[in-house]
Amino acid sequence: MTARIVLFTDLDGTLLDAETYEFDAARPALEELRRRSIPVVACTSKTAAETRLLLGRLEIDAPYIVESGAGVYLPEKEFAGIGPKGERRDGWRLVKLAADYAEVLEGMGAIRDRLRGGVRGFHDLSPEEIARETGLPVETAALAKRREFDEPFTVERDDAAVRSELDAVAAARGLRVSRGGRYWHLHGDTDKGRAVELVASLYRELRGAVRTIGAGDSAMDLPLLEAVELPILVAKPGGGYDPVLMERVRTPILSEEPGPAGWSRGVFEALSSVQESGNPLPGTS
Repeated sequence: MTARIVLFTDLDGTLLDAETYEFDAARPALEELRRRSIPVVACTSKTAAETRLLLGRLEIDAPYIVESGAGVYLPEKEFAGIGPKGERRDGWRLVKLAADYAEVLEGMGAIRDRLRGGVRGFHDLSPEEIARETGLPVETAALAKRREFDEPFTVERDDAAVRSELDAVAAARGLRVSRGGRYWHLHGDTDKGRAVELVASLYRELRGAVRTIGAGDSAMDLPLLEAVELPILVAKPGGGYDPVLMERVRTPILSEEPGPAGWSRGVFEALSSVQESGNPLPGTS
């Protein structure tokens, strides 16, 4: 049986430009993926509300993974009768994989107490403040505040001692701390990799044999990239790659450009690699 392809991808700094959130340079690869009916599964720290807005612009209609792997949204029609029951949400089914937001906010309070302040989370910020920090339009920043599982935050001091404190407080509450491209994140005991494995297993149940490609640019994408067969590392602005990914990800494809241009180049190289491996892609002969 010919294996189908599923592409899992981070958004900010990968498919989307890290500063402008534009994706024009990724259009050639997106069009090729669409032509070959290859699902593009967003795997992001963003909320469901802002992810849905972006996927509409990208013309992507596939499952998506939100808030660092804490929740998976499945199109109800496509996955009817397949996978966990979840909760129905306007034609989608939400599968929860982590602690909810109220529990995470309690953990943020404990972190603030341990560090004696110096911690600012999205819960503390207005949409206008988030917009100034991220470059997002205020309307989109308001969507970024609609958290269900995960809290992005910053700390005044960013060193090994602080990281140790963060890990200790989170672990005492059954939570975890991860580092993204711009923010720290506090979330439940899950990661992008576990969510990727769930979605890949559902596609195998739906379609049979599946091969997986993944793209990311930061240490927070490590679980995603470890969970796929063919990982793509997208370069950072100014050149070079995240050192954690370079150390931990085995035999990746390395893009030569940051953001959507590097994403597009890496995706085309991955598709070519899969085709040459003896498993032709959908739409090829």
